[in-house]
Amino acid sequence: MARALEGVSQMSTTSAPGTLSHHDLALPVTAGLYHDIQHFLFRESLLLDHQRFEEWTALLSSDAVLCLPARFAREIGVECAAGVEHFQYDRQAIAARFKRLQQGPGSDTGPLSAKTRRFVTNVIVCACDRDEYNVLSYVLVTRSGPGEAQNYILSAERYDRLRQAGRTFKIVRREIVMDQASAANADIDMYL
Repeated sequence: MARALEGVSQMSTTSAPGTLSHHDLALPVTAGLYHDIQHFLFRESLLLDHQRFEEWTALLSSDAVLCLPARFAREIGVECAAGVEHFQYDRQAIAARFKRLQQGPGSDTGPLSAKTRRFVTNVIVCACDRDEYNVLSYVLVTRSGPGEAQNYILSAERYDRLRQAGRTFKIVRREIVMDQASAANADIDMYL
């Protein structure tokens, strides 16, 4: 909790997308808007858990970027070269990755054979720019493969920038702050 508040208090509306400040928390959003954003996050999780990757990719803006910043990776003991993100994917790279996963060998033990469940909580929505919102959420992901006796569990904070697009939203930027170093080698679906 203290880590989340510290992260929130260090961010501002004029900083990089996907960031929040303690000043942002004073900017209320309507209950309807909050509900719509929360529903969007829940629907996004469902699409990923059910491996509906094309539908999920459609939720990304054309300029979307998803990353695990090196500064956060170092905090959990993952070494990264100076000035380099632990990972950073744009919309095109994510779509290509999903396509490769789907075209891979039809193995019962491959990445797509694992079942995931995402639990999204502690959603905080802050207005930032016209039709754009900074959103902080916690996510708990469980993953189990066929024949595995134990689930793999990871948790993270996510800092999203969402853009209103008609009656829905698009993900413009997502920064993932992992809570454990062992997640650094997980498949991409574990970061989302």
